[in-house]
Amino acid sequence: MKNMQTKPDMEIIVTHVSSDFDSFAGMIAASKIYPDAKVVLPTSINQNVRKFLALYEDSLPAFQKPADIDLSSVKKVIMIDTKIPGRLGSVKELIEAKKAEIIIYDHHRKSREDIGYGLDYSEEIGATTSILVDIIKKRKITITPLEATLFALGIYEDTGSFTYPTTSQKDFNVSSYLLKNGANLFVISKFLNLSLSDEQHKLLEKLISNCRKLKINEKEIIISYAVTDKFIEGLSVLTRKLAQVEDIAVVICWVKMKEKTYIVARSDDIEVDVSRILTAVGGGGHPQASSGITKGLSFSEIESKIISSLQKYIKQPLTAKDIMSYPIRVINEEESIYKVNEILKKYGHSGIPIVDAGGDLAGIITRKDIDKAIKHGLSHAPVKGFRSHGIITASLNTTIDEIQNLMIENGIGRIPIINKGKIVGIVTRKDILRYLHGLAFLKYPFKQQNYERLFGLFPNDIQNIFEAVSNTARELKYRAYLVGGMVRDLLLGKQNFDIDIVVEGDGIIFARKLSEMLSARIDSYEKFKTAVLILKNGQHIDIASARIEYYEKPAALPDVEMGNIKQDLARRDFTINTLALSLNKNDFGSILDFFGGRKDIAAKRIKVLHKLSFIEDPTRIFRAVRFEQRLGFKMDSQTEKLAISAIEMNIVSELIGIRIRDELISILSEEKPWEALRRLHELGALKKIGINRELTSEFIYYIEKVLKKCLSLEVLLGKRIEKWRLIIAIILMESSTSSVKQWCFEMKIKNKDSSVIIESIKKFESARKSLSEKIASNSILFKLIHDLPYELLAIIAGESRVHNNNSERYLKKLSNIRLEITGEDLKNLGYRPSKEFKMVLEKLLELKLDGKLKTREDELVSAKEMLTLLSNA
Repeated sequence: MKNMQTKPDMEIIVTHVSSDFDSFAGMIAASKIYPDAKVVLPTSINQNVRKFLALYEDSLPAFQKPADIDLSSVKKVIMIDTKIPGRLGSVKELIEAKKAEIIIYDHHRKSREDIGYGLDYSEEIGATTSILVDIIKKRKITITPLEATLFALGIYEDTGSFTYPTTSQKDFNVSSYLLKNGANLFVISKFLNLSLSDEQHKLLEKLISNCRKLKINEKEIIISYAVTDKFIEGLSVLTRKLAQVEDIAVVICWVKMKEKTYIVARSDDIEVDVSRILTAVGGGGHPQASSGITKGLSFSEIESKIISSLQKYIKQPLTAKDIMSYPIRVINEEESIYKVNEILKKYGHSGIPIVDAGGDLAGIITRKDIDKAIKHGLSHAPVKGFRSHGIITASLNTTIDEIQNLMIENGIGRIPIINKGKIVGIVTRKDILRYLHGLAFLKYPFKQQNYERLFGLFPNDIQNIFEAVSNTARELKYRAYLVGGMVRDLLLGKQNFDIDIVVEGDGIIFARKLSEMLSARIDSYEKFKTAVLILKNGQHIDIASARIEYYEKPAALPDVEMGNIKQDLARRDFTINTLALSLNKNDFGSILDFFGGRKDIAAKRIKVLHKLSFIEDPTRIFRAVRFEQRLGFKMDSQTEKLAISAIEMNIVSELIGIRIRDELISILSEEKPWEALRRLHELGALKKIGINRELTSEFIYYIEKVLKKCLSLEVLLGKRIEKWRLIIAIILMESSTSSVKQWCFEMKIKNKDSSVIIESIKKFESARKSLSEKIASNSILFKLIHDLPYELLAIIAGESRVHNNNSERYLKKLSNIRLEITGEDLKNLGYRPSKEFKMVLEKLLELKLDGKLKTREDELVSAKEMLTLLSNA
């Protein structure tokens, strides 16, 4: 035995007992980062690690045994691959005494047994070694090919060669770095796939003989047990072998070796987290690989606890009702091929179920069947002659795995869902693919810390609204979702309190129930099954039934039918606006992303859902430009080409005025509307709505300058100037009054707004000329400016310094000056109302503006003098 290490202020690197390649490699990696620290080898290490050490120990840093370390001299402990002091053997006492600095590198999820202090650099990724190698890479620390191979072994082992769901991008990146630095894949393969010893073969035979298959919530699980009179290592390897032999994704084994019972669990099912399941017997680890050791439990107690834990943590499986499309569109068997073809084109379906006169399922017809019938000149024939027979169906409670097997075995792409003899939905290949590619495709849950951070953007009253929506949905047995810009901006980390709720059910019934809960006023619209709730604080909540929209002709308003959330999201303008956030109790906070919205948000991309999007609704071109400027995004090349094509086809010109008006107002009210104008001009959209002015760079700069001046005038005014009216006035400034009136009429500009635009254009030249020199007289300046629209005043102020000074002087010193007396005061002086009253009051205001009247008494005296003179004239 080596002499006990008693160096003062000693640093040590430790890991858990039964060290695997990830924990062992992590210690060696940590020694590269902390070169003064001693690597303490645990009392037990896995067989494959021990064989690696037998070959390569001389090429690795010197190791210390726990017994060789004087714990009283240790001042720093670097914990690798665990946060649990109890897994560190004798070092546990030092940790619990809190006499040393603690640094932690781990990739396991948090547990109640974790150390409660120290610097924690843990990450929930595939391997702890990846965390440390990433630091080595960033610090440009040199590593040998042997070290690169060892580090890669740790990562490959704990990620299941990059197949476990916990595998992260960082695991891939650092492994690529290790390969560049000489990691040997042959050595990695050799030590990850060691051949079994004779003892291990015998133990595996026992486990195979004793294994029992369970079925819990449709999940198949193998449990097995064995007893040996001596310790045989590699139970984790044998458990994996048993899973391969039985072709079962989840296997749990326990073996009594001498006085201890060793328990190992392995899972290749993303929905079965064995680290949670083994907590019942004191175990822990990864979701896909977990273990534990017990002394006091009998085999029957272990089995009972594990089965109870399986029943607790394995959730009910997803069934047809969770992913099917509904309400389902069907056709009567007597319908003609021609009519069915029109329906398929109208709704974009590739097939449709057929029902008989009683409403029972009679078959399915596909696009391929329809095309064949039309090709043979049978458009007039009833569809029943072309339907598929021997139809394969499923029930609402058929599991997704069972439906998948039905599709594979029968070579079909859609399965009708039947309840009480009637068709209630359909599951397609696309639905299955979303499920198979992970629930992220179907319901993408935030990681908990991200979820809390994002929802922290909302004040408590908004969060309370979400809770009320959730409770209402549960009470009515509806499903409710937050949709629209609020979800998009949530992912972007932006605040947005515009609440849009979509429910699978009657939106008006839902709104009434929610209004009672929130004590809100309700406005409802029966035709579209929508409603608006107005809370006492003025907050609006828009509520809509999930629906389908289709367009009879380009630029027309859509026809609407009830649908489900997927169909409702499919009618949105862009993928970034197709996200929905569940407000339902069972998956609250989960995101539905059917159309790649999150990917496009990450890429800062505006993308339409289909090629006819701009043809159906050309206002989307203006919205695309608005989102480009507001979010700093860009239309992808295909979307931009589709926008230009729709513009060139004159589809924009066919828009109803009120629709384009609202989009234009929204764009021109943005923070930097000149950028949106420039973009619309580039696309050729402005000319299609009657704006023919060339928007040169100089002209755009002029608009920008005027708008900046507008901001300073708003401060002086104490109220907002309508930017959009100002911009339209500038753009149409060179047009005749009659053409401006006509344009405002066609755009359905409201009278009060069109009056401001027209008056600004009419008075611009005279106002610019009259205010081009300094106006000494206050009363003259007041008279020149007082009746001008504020929009025009902002334009004038941007003309020159003199214009600006005149405008600011009016706003600062003159705009709020008023007489203290009125016509009533003149009557009280004994004069009868007459046209002279107006003349006198105007003259009095001039005198007051010019500083000749100071008090109310001055105003009354002067008024009396003027009226006396007028009456004597």
